[in-house]
Amino acid sequence: MLLIEIEETSEKILKDIKKDEEPLNKQEEPYKKYKTPSIVREQTDMDRRYERERIRMNEVKRDIQNENVSDVVRQYYNERPEVGKKRRERSPIIGLKNFNNWVKSALIRKFTKEFPKDIYLVVLDIGCGKGGDLLKWSKAGIAGYIGIDSAEVSIMQARERFRKMKNLNFVAKFYVLDCYMYSLETILPPDERKFDIVSMQFCMHYAFETEEKCHQMLSNVSKSLLRGGKFIGTIPNSDFIIEKIKKLKNGEKGWRNSIYRVEFISPLTCEFRPPFGHRYSFYLEDAVTDIPEYVVPFEAFRALALDYDLEMLYCKRFHDVFFEEQKDYEIKMLLQRMNLINNQGKRLISDDEWDTAGFYLAFAFEKRGL
Repeated sequence: MLLIEIEETSEKILKDIKKDEEPLNKQEEPYKKYKTPSIVREQTDMDRRYERERIRMNEVKRDIQNENVSDVVRQYYNERPEVGKKRRERSPIIGLKNFNNWVKSALIRKFTKEFPKDIYLVVLDIGCGKGGDLLKWSKAGIAGYIGIDSAEVSIMQARERFRKMKNLNFVAKFYVLDCYMYSLETILPPDERKFDIVSMQFCMHYAFETEEKCHQMLSNVSKSLLRGGKFIGTIPNSDFIIEKIKKLKNGEKGWRNSIYRVEFISPLTCEFRPPFGHRYSFYLEDAVTDIPEYVVPFEAFRALALDYDLEMLYCKRFHDVFFEEQKDYEIKMLLQRMNLINNQGKRLISDDEWDTAGFYLAFAFEKRGL
């Protein structure tokens, strides 16, 4: 409703400006060749006023549309049904889903192992969704877990999933909060604000909608970590996106294969400067339906993280994670158990699933300073 009102106001302002121009234009028409400098200057000023107002109204409309992105995403994940294990196993992209889960398991195992065994690890999972990583954290031997998500229904489902888990070896709490807009101090008491690990899986790209959201996200992460703590996550790979953009033909706004599609809403660029607000629509069969997402220009992310005492330790494309983390015997055996490779080590997921996995990378940072 607000957007419609602004559009109507914009049209009225522009009509009024044009109306002001009409007497001048009509009067000048027979004498175009003999315009005096004062008339030329007056018309130029009017043109500038018109252009400034047009740009301003477009910016207002864009800002309102951007403000709705968080609501769109939250509503989408609130309305997604819980399909159950049997339905998930029949998914047409079960190979990709298993591969993504394997990458997260490898990342969790790699960086929980870096802590001394006598430490009771406490984890903050930002964007925890329905609690899909709870079992992974349980196997990592953590002692405490806090899951936060902006989608209320997802948090309810995460609580229920935790309640039904067997052989629990850690305690968990769940909260509803948009960690890109609000400080964690609004929901967590002081004695619950220090963590050994902060995890953000397939969700951090939403923080790059605006500079303010990105800084709030990094502030929450940095303030939550103890010195030496780890910040791990998975995000779209900006280098992969740039490679795809460079291959596009004139008029093309995105790319696709049989299971996923990317279409840019923002003007196409390989620069991503400033690093915020580069929006695209993302579709993944049986998983995501044309949800707005944002590019995370990795070098900009790394530089911003340094301002919050977060130093990069690890950055690998999913394809590289697959090849390199198999050196860990347990992780390689997990690949086989998840039907991602056969006994000879040959990859079992489809070519399009493998191509789609290339859209992502895994990262880890360490908290330095106090």
